[in-house]
Amino acid sequence: MKNPEVYLKEYCNRLSEDSLKKLYCSLSQRISGDLADALNLMGLTKEMDKWLSSAGSSTELYDMIDMVSDFVSKEYKKRNEGAAA
Repeated sequence: MKNPEVYLKEYCNRLSEDSLKKLYCSLSQRISGDLADALNLMGLTKEMDKWLSSAGSSTELYDMIDMVSDFVSKEYKKRNEGAAA
C-alpha cells in the first residue's frame, strides 16, 4: 500500500462533490451516527477499507480517521474557496 498521506490525497481528489461534502460534514461535526456514516462511505473504496481495517486498536483507528478528516477538510476548502464570494 502507498504512503497514507499520498493515498489520502489521491482518495480525496477522486471523491465526487456529493461524497466529499458528506464526508466533510460527517467528520467535522461527528454528531449522532456521523462517524458511522463516514466509515460506511469510506469503506466503499476497497483500498480505503483495507487501510482502515489495518488499525491495531481503537486509538489507532481514531488517529486514522483524524488524518482522513484533515485531508477531506483541505480538499473541501480547496474546491469551495471561490463559492463563498
